[in-house]
Amino acid sequence: MKTIRVILIIYIAMIDFLSGEDVHAQSIQLSHIERIIGFPSAEPGIEKGVSACFAGTVGNTLLMAGGCNFPNKPAAEGGEKRFYQGIYTAQITDNNELHWRCIGQLPAPCAYGVSIPLEKGLLCIGGNNTQESFATAFVITIKEGKACIENYPTLPTKMDNFTGAHYNQHVIVSNGLQLFELDLEHIELGWHALQPLTTKKLGQPISAFVDGSFCQWGGCTPKTETELTALNIAGQSLAHPLKELLPPKDDAGEEIYLGGAAAINLTEDTFVAMGGVNKDIFLEAVNHPQPGYMTHPVEWYRFNPYICAYQKGEWHIVGKEQIAARAGASLAKHGHDVYLIGGELKPGVRTPDIYRLTFSY
Repeated sequence: MKTIRVILIIYIAMIDFLSGEDVHAQSIQLSHIERIIGFPSAEPGIEKGVSACFAGTVGNTLLMAGGCNFPNKPAAEGGEKRFYQGIYTAQITDNNELHWRCIGQLPAPCAYGVSIPLEKGLLCIGGNNTQESFATAFVITIKEGKACIENYPTLPTKMDNFTGAHYNQHVIVSNGLQLFELDLEHIELGWHALQPLTTKKLGQPISAFVDGSFCQWGGCTPKTETELTALNIAGQSLAHPLKELLPPKDDAGEEIYLGGAAAINLTEDTFVAMGGVNKDIFLEAVNHPQPGYMTHPVEWYRFNPYICAYQKGEWHIVGKEQIAARAGASLAKHGHDVYLIGGELKPGVRTPDIYRLTFSY
């Protein structure tokens, strides 16, 4: 299978060369999708799939930790959400199978945090469980096949259901209203606050760095006694805080809401975003909840199936795949491959499916 993917990448590159065009000026391409067999199973219930787990790659190792699901009874029937604590690794190979090992434990069961892959390990920030929200930050490293936890400076405040990204030696996390930056070369200085990108706190936005500038899209404001939930569809950039960035559009030209989606940088000026909830169905459900909302079939919720690429300041749709129609999934990059891990297919229903998507750029 690896050979086929390599041939496809070379073929696309040859077309660009023969056409006399600069390959770097071409839009990103999704060249291959492959289902990967295997999901962690050391903790009872986790084998049913989780959403909002920490995930990333360390060398040729895929690492994931935490996450949550409803293992015993569906959420629609009042099931209890379970949060997980295990740290799992699997060796990345050319095969379409992952053999997971539990190599340690998080400090506490946790989901809805931000994970940043570093050369030394996986930086895990914030998150929550049924008891509390966290301001913790730590790096998971692997030594002699076991997970080691190296504590980093804690956030100035507890954060969950937020977003984060890194560029060179800088990590930025954001919930729209609160932004904090950590200089990895001077971690002793801790996190410092940056200017807000929105006037209200956002839940579940996405973010990436574009040409060295932190950008975010998606997310929604919390519903209160006096205000309904509002969606943040346009994007914001630290480089141009007063200028809104356009969102991607679907086949019909309608703006795509990226709340609950997953995003990851492929290069310094290119990232991909996939999944997330449907803006109309989600907004109606939050602001005007109806009985039976959780009981519809998967297709009714119309989660976003588009795989969107942002390159040189413009959005491109590089794929429309039902496997991408999930919310709360995690992404991990290895070379030109991006692993799509878990997530929910509809509110309260998780999946253990993992896919490997190969991009050429």
